[in-house]
Amino acid sequence: MTPQASSTGTTQARLYALGEWALVIGLAATMGWTTLCLGGYLAETMVWTARAVFGLAALGGVLWLLGRGGEPVVFNRAALLPVPFLLYALGSVLWLAPAPWLAWREWLLWLQMWLVFVLALHFGRGRRQTGVIVGTFVVLGLAGVAMAAYQRYGDPRWMMLGRTQAEQFIGRSAGMFGIPNSLAGLLELMIPACLALVFSRATGPVVKVACGWLAAWFVFAVVLTGSRGGWISLALVLMLWPLLDGRNWRRRLTGVLVVFMIAAAGGGALYRFSDYAHTRIQPFLEGKFELSRPIIWKAGLQIWHDHPWLGSGAASYNVLFDQYRPRGFINEPDWAHNDYLNTLSDFGLVGFTLWFVAGGVLLGLGWRAVQRARREGNSAADVFARGKWRLGLFLGLLAYALHLAVDFHTKLPALALAAAVVGAGLLRDEPGLGRKVPVLVARCAGFGLAAACLLVVGFVADPLYRGEAVRYAARKAIDRQAATGEGDLVRIMTAALDGFGQAVKIHPQNGQAWSDLAYATTQSWHVGKGDVVALGRQAEPWARRALALCPLHAEFWIRHGVALDMQARHAEGESSFRQALKLAPNTGLWWYYQAYHLSVFPGRKEEALAAVRTCLTLDPSNRAALTLQQQLIARH
Repeated sequence: MTPQASSTGTTQARLYALGEWALVIGLAATMGWTTLCLGGYLAETMVWTARAVFGLAALGGVLWLLGRGGEPVVFNRAALLPVPFLLYALGSVLWLAPAPWLAWREWLLWLQMWLVFVLALHFGRGRRQTGVIVGTFVVLGLAGVAMAAYQRYGDPRWMMLGRTQAEQFIGRSAGMFGIPNSLAGLLELMIPACLALVFSRATGPVVKVACGWLAAWFVFAVVLTGSRGGWISLALVLMLWPLLDGRNWRRRLTGVLVVFMIAAAGGGALYRFSDYAHTRIQPFLEGKFELSRPIIWKAGLQIWHDHPWLGSGAASYNVLFDQYRPRGFINEPDWAHNDYLNTLSDFGLVGFTLWFVAGGVLLGLGWRAVQRARREGNSAADVFARGKWRLGLFLGLLAYALHLAVDFHTKLPALALAAAVVGAGLLRDEPGLGRKVPVLVARCAGFGLAAACLLVVGFVADPLYRGEAVRYAARKAIDRQAATGEGDLVRIMTAALDGFGQAVKIHPQNGQAWSDLAYATTQSWHVGKGDVVALGRQAEPWARRALALCPLHAEFWIRHGVALDMQARHAEGESSFRQALKLAPNTGLWWYYQAYHLSVFPGRKEEALAAVRTCLTLDPSNRAALTLQQQLIARH
């Protein structure tokens, strides 16, 4: 090799090392940002998270293109396992999904989860770089503990980003998340790894003490969440631990018994001395289980029954839920609160099989990685190469997978990305999965990855998240004013109209934004007392645009009917109201709109009264319906 070639190789290696460190630090910062911003639930957070993830993936492509001083790229074939499901899900987004803007948002999260998995598999594998990622998890865990304690013993309504906790979660700690179960989902990924190092012979006393304290604090925070799904999944995994780690069956069964007794004693102490834990545990002892989840699970099964093979389309569960909503159930579930069932109903048996097999094979490969590390790495100086560490990661993923049966962790960006990093940490050093890639192929793949990521974030992800962020903020302002009566209605409505108009310009495929624009336009008559017919004419095409994007959404038909009624086109409007009730027969609010529509006809007061009574039967708290009923009775 010539001196010039050697110098070039050294320069490339240095650039590669700098780029790899930038990628690791960027990945840690992205995880921290996303987690601390309510787990990435809000679109305004995902604007930056998506930019970061796709930017880091593009950097990874550039690193493959650059190469490490002429060394061949080693590709981990575990990265290919989720690809069949990703491609199938993309097909569902393009051809089956009833609400494309929601489907794209869900698919983009699957894609970002996969990209983080790929990056964590191939980059940052050194001890110090791994320490940065692990340290990020520890800091987030401790932050979650501190926030959980403050919510339990300080201000139970406090949440990140200046928000207020929902009434249903008062008394339970959610940490940096909006939902307590989500904090339990994050901590259960880390607790087994901490405990595994505590009981590892190769772990030094300082590390043992530190990991023991971390495990204790994390368990304390899980208790504060009041997440029964988190408690059960973590307890089951910890009881499984001795079976997987014991040297003989006597020690394994003894270990299971010890863990069971500790869990039982802890649960008994909580039941005896904690009033809130008592209220969470008592229904289980009496055989009275939660009522809401079986209802939304039943709806998911019915959706799957009607679309068994290909599913109802990506992100379709909440769109179709109104068709299966039982009488008296007024909650908006968003998801099925069971990721297995949600995937089955959205993607059918074909998509579910691809998704489940990918996850099952990843766990199977993870167990093989644990066994290999036991044979080869138990005496390794690097703690992250030891069998105990790998076993802790495996058990954390297993607890996460069990918890998916009662929650929607894969729908929250922070939890999805965290699981991807943990899974990659389990599999990235497996020699049987790595394959050397020719330099030309690696460069082409790197260029393709970088270019694709920049195109996707620029033309798909960024406008989708920015448009939804603007829409959500405008709609939230209107809904808050309607609920509290606070604020200047004229100013709020004017700002909302501007916001919805901006949202549809940023992302014209967001059907909800078009519907909200029609809604705000019709409601603005109550503020400015303008020309009601002109406002109806203005709102009608926007409602039609929403219907063109998603004709299965009952709300969009309501907006269309209201716009027609404002133009005195009552016969046409009635067909829209009837279509809405056909799609959502047990949603009280839409019956109120039907009653209001019928009330304008002098000879149809009885029909209007029947409709408003149906509304109040389904939703007795609807104050507008109570007022309308009194007016109709007085007229009658």
